Amino acid sequence: MAIREAAVLVLRWGQPERILVERKNCGLDTYWSCDIALPGGGIRRGESVVEAALREAWEEAWVHPGMVEVEGVMEPEMTLRGDNRIHPVLARPRGPLCPMPASREVDRVFWLDTRLLREEPRRVPHPRRGIIVEGYVVAGGVLWGATLRILRRLYHASTTP
Repeated sequence: MAIREAAVLVLRWGQPERILVERKNCGLDTYWSCDIALPGGGIRRGESVVEAALREAWEEAWVHPGMVEVEGVMEPEMTLRGDNRIHPVLARPRGPLCPMPASREVDRVFWLDTRLLREEPRRVPHPRRGIIVEGYVVAGGVLWGATLRILRRLYHASTTP
C-alpha cells in the first residue's frame, strides 16, 4: 500500500490559544463530511510540506500565505488506516485575518479554543458515518482521528513543564 503524503496548517493565535479549524461540508456525501479538520491536503509533486500546507489553507480557508509566519513542522502523524502521513506545519498570523470557507468541501471555518483539549475525548456518534468515534462534538461536526491526535500532542507539549 502506498502512503499518501499530506500537510496541514496548524495556525495558532491568542491567549488562551486558539487554532484555526474547518468543518468539512456536511451537505456533501464524502468520506470527510462533518469532520472538524485542520486546513490541509495532499502534497503535490515538487512541493514542500510548508508550501502544501500554505496552499491548502488558502484554497480551503481563505488564509493568504503572506499573512502567515511559519514556526516549524511537527513530527508527522499517520492515519489509523496507515495510508496517509500528515505533516503538521506550525504557524501564527502576521496580522488580522478573515478566514472563511473558500472551497465547496468546507462549510465552516472557526477558531477552536484549545482549552477543550484539557478534557479526555469521549465516545460520540459521527453525524455522517453512523459510527461511534473517540473525540469531541464541535460546531455540528466531530473532532477526532489524526486531527485530534495532532492537536492533543501539541496541547500537551505546550502545557508540560
